[in-house]
Amino acid sequence: MKGIGYVEYRKHRMLNEGLKSGNIEKPGNERYAIYFGRSHVIDHETKSVARGPLKIGRAKFVTALMRGRNQPGIDFRVYAELILDSNDATYDVEQAIASHLACYWMEMDQNQQECYDINDDRLLKLMPDIVEIAHKTGNNILETKIYIPC
Repeated sequence: MKGIGYVEYRKHRMLNEGLKSGNIEKPGNERYAIYFGRSHVIDHETKSVARGPLKIGRAKFVTALMRGRNQPGIDFRVYAELILDSNDATYDVEQAIASHLACYWMEMDQNQQECYDINDDRLLKLMPDIVEIAHKTGNNILETKIYIPC
């Protein structure tokens, strides 16, 4: 499957940051992110996988966000993320990205506000522009991660 799921993401943080499982979401271990992800769901009758629109949002703990989205049987997978140095930065950068990608915004029937009609190839092509937009906000980007094959 494309992207990185909850279990893999936790392992990634534990391995790369030396965190223990129970400490990932403790104060001091925040990872301020702008994430780009999709919900994956398996049809219980046909067993085929369907994927939702691209969701772009912000999180202090991506693991907590993923865990919540996964509760009803969804596999929420992160395709890319920008790691920033503060919670305030996530607001600035998210707003700048949303403004830049407004032409891709999708009107959803449950009033979701962060869904975009961007396929995987287009996301890969847009990432350099997105990083540039984030830099223009004056906020510090600590990392850029892409979890889908290029």
